Amino acid sequence: MKPYQDALSLLEQDPLFSQTQVNTAQLAVPDEMFNGWQQTLDLLSEIVDTPAILIMRVTEKDISVFTTSHHPDNPYKRHDTESLGHGLYCETVIKRQAELVVPNALKDKDWDHNPDIKLGMIAYCGLPLTWPNGQPFGTLCMLDNKERDYGRTFRHLLARFQNAINANLASLYQSAKLFHLNQILETKVQERTQELTRLNKKLLSEIEQRTSIENSLQFHKDHDPLTGLANRLGFVNQLSQQLSQPDDLSTYVIYFGLRNFKSINESYGYVVGDKVLQLFSQRIKRILDKETLFARIAGAEFVIAHRGKNPLEIPLIDSILQTANIPFALAEFSIKIPCCIGVAVAPTDAQEASELMQKAGAAMSISKAEGTPYSFFNKSTQTNIERRCLLESHLVDALKHQELSLHYQPLFSLQHKRVIGAEALLRWHSPQLGNVPPDQFISLAEHNGQIIAIGNFVLHTAIEQAAKWLSQDPNRRFRVAINISPLQFRDTDFADYIANLLSLYHLPPSSLELEITEGVLLQDEQLAQHIIGRLQALGVRISLDDFGTGYSSLSYLQKYSFDTLKIDRCFITNLEKNEQDRELTRAIIAMGKKLTLNVIAEGVETQAQDAFIRQEECDFGQGYLYGRPVDAQSFEHDYLSADSELP
Repeated sequence: MKPYQDALSLLEQDPLFSQTQVNTAQLAVPDEMFNGWQQTLDLLSEIVDTPAILIMRVTEKDISVFTTSHHPDNPYKRHDTESLGHGLYCETVIKRQAELVVPNALKDKDWDHNPDIKLGMIAYCGLPLTWPNGQPFGTLCMLDNKERDYGRTFRHLLARFQNAINANLASLYQSAKLFHLNQILETKVQERTQELTRLNKKLLSEIEQRTSIENSLQFHKDHDPLTGLANRLGFVNQLSQQLSQPDDLSTYVIYFGLRNFKSINESYGYVVGDKVLQLFSQRIKRILDKETLFARIAGAEFVIAHRGKNPLEIPLIDSILQTANIPFALAEFSIKIPCCIGVAVAPTDAQEASELMQKAGAAMSISKAEGTPYSFFNKSTQTNIERRCLLESHLVDALKHQELSLHYQPLFSLQHKRVIGAEALLRWHSPQLGNVPPDQFISLAEHNGQIIAIGNFVLHTAIEQAAKWLSQDPNRRFRVAINISPLQFRDTDFADYIANLLSLYHLPPSSLELEITEGVLLQDEQLAQHIIGRLQALGVRISLDDFGTGYSSLSYLQKYSFDTLKIDRCFITNLEKNEQDRELTRAIIAMGKKLTLNVIAEGVETQAQDAFIRQEECDFGQGYLYGRPVDAQSFEHDYLSADSELP
């Protein structure tokens, strides 16, 4: 939120901002704020033990009950209205802009004809509520049907609530001033937009630097302080000694790591994460003999060096996998973390300790990337690793050198037979490597942490482009869909970041659809529900991507609120040949309709596929039949211009 606050501070210094007037009579109190006031009123009513605590709102001619405490002896109802000029308690508070306390109106000649006496309310304590421009909002008051002096403690509580309400009113007032100012400052908008962009880039740089520092690991010289195992240096020394022994045994270096361990630290805390690592290392120790070397290399990565004659050592690998799959019971948590394994063999693959570790680690990277339980090192592994390293080295500077861009694939309304939006798709053209497919570099970006900066680039670019297209035709109904990485979704301030971008580029929230996959929902259920709720409260649409391919997609429809389902292309591709895919697609569309969700079919390439999803009343189609991904200029010419031809 800091860039937004900095921009607001700049605007407040502008003379035009201070001159902007707001009609406070037309300002509405949001439901969330109103509900907070209501809850506090009811709480105060219980604490003070008084039947009526009211928030009154005044106009030029009358004053009405804006909200009132829930008490059986409270005679005031919401929206009760009384015209001004009849000597009401609250009218006097508003005129004087000061506290008024009347212990017993029947004994006070100034108040013994007050209209509230007819309702039995003879005791009164009230404070003024005021907009920041000095105009009165109304009053906050307590009334009782018996004599009360409303002592210092109760009046202090009322004053604290008065301050909170006035702060809320100030926030509403400032928001209204900003809205009015945005309508008249077209030239100022560009300057402020540039300033917000600069501040956002600066903030991103600070976050990256801090993350880099936090992720740096300090190792003891020979041993890991958490588990008591050898560290990298100690393991290399021990393995070198073992490899120097003259015998005919093979040495199997088994490199393994726990999948998605970072999410454990983020979801349960580092104390629990460290305990999992300790328990896991103890479990592995129990299945090893005394001659087997065992070390913790970094984070959640471990390595074993085992000597034997077994050609593949599959039993030991199976034991490691089974050990990792046993849930860890810690306090109220039951944590299950699978692992991935890479194996290199001496002397076949290498004879030096460091090289063996490197090749076993390379094989583990392939296991992780391909989703297999384990992988043995071979020439193909080395080729894949070298390719990944080459891509990663060039990807580091791709964003800085402006090699990344967005293409847009049309989203086609099957009912209205027109393009109603686009999905933003990331493209990388490297001068050295040429066009690199997204499936080759996006996983690398997620692995090395670049996905945060790249994801922010995609959000900025796509939202700004969609806003430009909408500004060309304000009556056009258009939305842009953007894929969100699980790493981006872990940020608790992600919804605020999206709100700032929408404000920065003036894109209506309903024109933005964020696509998330099962990987996002697997991280932290509570956090995911919170962020999805915050985004939908802004008006942003949420789409569940690749529906039908995950482990428990149906349960997600029960747990989370979505606006759109995207049927994975694997079902659409085989519609014409596979009866099961036809039935599954038909069922998904029907289920989406039943749940009042929009349904999008991905990968539509043939007229037969189009005819099928139309017959099943699917809402939208996306695929080469309706249009291939193209750059922004081509998309505008092909699909948004007046003379564009639609499929």
